[in-house]
Amino acid sequence: MNDQLRRAFTLIEVLVVIAIIGILVALLLPAVQAAREAARRNQCKNNLKQLALGCLMHEDVQKYLPSGGWSSNYPADANMGYGERQPGGWYFNVLAYIEEGATHDLNKGFTIQPLVSGTIQTTIQLETTPITMFHCPSRRTAKNYPHGWTAIKVQNWISTLPGIVKGDYAANSGDSLVHAGTNFNGVNMVDPVTADYPKLISTKWTNTNDPKSNFYQTGVIYYRSQVSNKRLTDGTSNTYLIGEKFLRPDAYENLLADKNALDYFGENQGAYSGYEWDNHRVAWNPASIYAKELYQPRQDAILGVDGPGFLAFGSAHPGSMNMAMCDGSVQAISYDIDADTHRYLANRLDGQAVTLP
Repeated sequence: MNDQLRRAFTLIEVLVVIAIIGILVALLLPAVQAAREAARRNQCKNNLKQLALGCLMHEDVQKYLPSGGWSSNYPADANMGYGERQPGGWYFNVLAYIEEGATHDLNKGFTIQPLVSGTIQTTIQLETTPITMFHCPSRRTAKNYPHGWTAIKVQNWISTLPGIVKGDYAANSGDSLVHAGTNFNGVNMVDPVTADYPKLISTKWTNTNDPKSNFYQTGVIYYRSQVSNKRLTDGTSNTYLIGEKFLRPDAYENLLADKNALDYFGENQGAYSGYEWDNHRVAWNPASIYAKELYQPRQDAILGVDGPGFLAFGSAHPGSMNMAMCDGSVQAISYDIDADTHRYLANRLDGQAVTLP
């Protein structure tokens, strides 16, 4: 009987064991979380790699990188081809080069002008077919997300959809004076039914290649852009192509409550929208005295209404974000990167051929 009693654990011994297990779990949990984040970061890096290779294949076939599209008024239309005639943005233009050609061609043959049978169904299918490659797994999964895309003059039925395709990556629009997040005024028309839809151009944005114009663009993907590798005078390995975009965590799953906040407009439209700051970001603005605060890359955070970051690159990852370069490589860009270096890497032709370590 005494031997049997001696084999039992005392309450103190049980509590000690539980405490030791708790300590071990507490020590292991950060390591497990770090391992998971490393895996998610690598998947994000691979997404950017595939998107960058798709952009380079686009350049090889079309002779220029994917265009940034027209404006938020005009979603993608496969009948409009590529380049400056394509109203949809770079996400749409790269689809055929990332093995999503069937998705790209969904509304091909169903003309928007004039509206024909089948157009609404096929464009809805396009706008609601999630693409896994568009999303960083540290932030959110591939599914449809709520939107506030109401400024649509063509395919306006999209505005009635509860959810559409979005993306966590943004094209590099340089360090220009005017960009999608400033006083951009892109393609516009009074009558979307009778207007000459394919030939519309902006009255203001016709000088994007003129260094003397306020609308001169220094990035690689922007409004109606057709930038070839020959125009990357700083070199493909020294120029940003696409990267992760800053986003407030409370905007991951839902639209921000304040529709008047500037942050709201950086995530209110879909992946296939034309030129807009949802899918384009910049590294500087020469007219802003707060350029370092506004355009410095940063980790996702709630920075307050109209806080810095809504025009910038950034990510959900701690310490650094992923950025694809124009040679197809993907680099880790520290949030502490020198502001001038960040700007030089965004400008394709400033003569500042900065080399990343």
